[in-house]
Amino acid sequence: MMFKKIGLFVVIVIVVLIGVMTFNTFTNTADDPIFEVVEMPAIDTNAVAARLSEAVRIKTISTDVGDPPASAEFDQLHLLITSAFPLVHENLKRDVVGDHSLLYSWEGSDTSLPPALLMGHMDVVPVEPGTEGDWEEDAFSGAIKDGKIWGRGTLDDKLSVFAILEAAELQLAAGFKPKRTLYFAFGHDEEIGGENGAGKIADLLEERGVKLAFTLDEGMVIVQGMMPGVEEPIAFIALAEKGYLTLKLTATTEGGHSSIPPKTTAIGKIARAITRLEENRFPAALNSPASDMFDTLAPHMGLPLKAIISNRWLLDPLLVSELGKGGATNAMVRTTTAITITESGTKDNVLPSTATATVNFRLLPDTSIDDVVDHVTKVVDDPDIKISVKQGNEPSRISSKSGEGYQLIEKTIRETLPDVLVSPGLMLAGSDSKHYETIAENSYRFLPMRFGPDDLSRVHGTNERIYIDSYVEIIQFYRRLLENTGG
Repeated sequence: MMFKKIGLFVVIVIVVLIGVMTFNTFTNTADDPIFEVVEMPAIDTNAVAARLSEAVRIKTISTDVGDPPASAEFDQLHLLITSAFPLVHENLKRDVVGDHSLLYSWEGSDTSLPPALLMGHMDVVPVEPGTEGDWEEDAFSGAIKDGKIWGRGTLDDKLSVFAILEAAELQLAAGFKPKRTLYFAFGHDEEIGGENGAGKIADLLEERGVKLAFTLDEGMVIVQGMMPGVEEPIAFIALAEKGYLTLKLTATTEGGHSSIPPKTTAIGKIARAITRLEENRFPAALNSPASDMFDTLAPHMGLPLKAIISNRWLLDPLLVSELGKGGATNAMVRTTTAITITESGTKDNVLPSTATATVNFRLLPDTSIDDVVDHVTKVVDDPDIKISVKQGNEPSRISSKSGEGYQLIEKTIRETLPDVLVSPGLMLAGSDSKHYETIAENSYRFLPMRFGPDDLSRVHGTNERIYIDSYVEIIQFYRRLLENTGG
């Protein structure tokens, strides 16, 4: 009799659970706000494409931390900006900061409104040696062909700089006068950390007592066909970016002749350390802002994903396990570990006395640099291996998805790109936004550029290019954002 009662109780529990899960799934409906589409005045497509093309031909390359900047090229780009956008030059205050970065100030009429700052960066990464011949068009040709603009900076990130300036020039020509003060900040060294560009611009604004309502920088984009279960294009507004840390592991042993090897060599020690790190990754966890993204998009997903996310209270371990199996979803839920460089040895019959490994980590917002160093020390567990910090910055704080800046960005997306869903997200790479956190209430990272699955490899890779139609959409977005933000 007792076993019958237990069995009945189990059946009741299962039925209740199924009922609750079904209810949660089918009542989890989209609550997307509705905005009227705003038709922006037409743009001279050929003219804007030609200006970005000319900018791409200027080789404002950042190579490595400590290397001198491409001074002559940045001077040339500054001259191009001045000549291409005469109304901006005439009406906005311009500061040259850190020798090569630009800060524009567009004074508003209402000083009670906290200002906003739009960002981009003027430097680009070099072309990987040996891949020059793989480009369909030369990386610095700025070629306009087949409806596209080709070359470094068309995706990262001269397009942002020029799209913001195009939008401002058009608004000035239309007689627009903002109530809120607007800043445009264009760094020259974002690709190597931004310390002398965005870092010094932020210091200058802080010295002037500026407190920003929000910043908007490059970051996440509009993707389609890349989020499981969602067919519509999605605009991801990143609320945070992962931290960055590079550690150097150095193993030291006695060198000598290879005919009399020790039991464990320096290379062997480094190999063992690498294996231990790869076999003991950081645990996966679904926290904000990645959790905000899945919660927002769940109503737009089909079964069974919608059911799993709608019932995270029960199925979260299953969801996290699936997300953590690899690729971009793994990076959303884990502080990642990547072995990027190993070095040792000079001759095949000589035992090297040292071997090194460079390990790069991208830190989730709830992980600190100290946490990573502690983890690596415990996992490697070898007193003969020295662990040193080569470069790093902590993860950003998480900005508010209910803040004024997020609402203005979302409103602008829905007014100018009505076919697009909007979701918060987590930026997996880094940006200049981190330098403004002490003076900005919130920092967002979003560029309204449409990406397909094959576009990710073009950023910092071969055949970087942008569709002209997409570039025009970006300019129109910024035009409307200036109106919505400036008031």
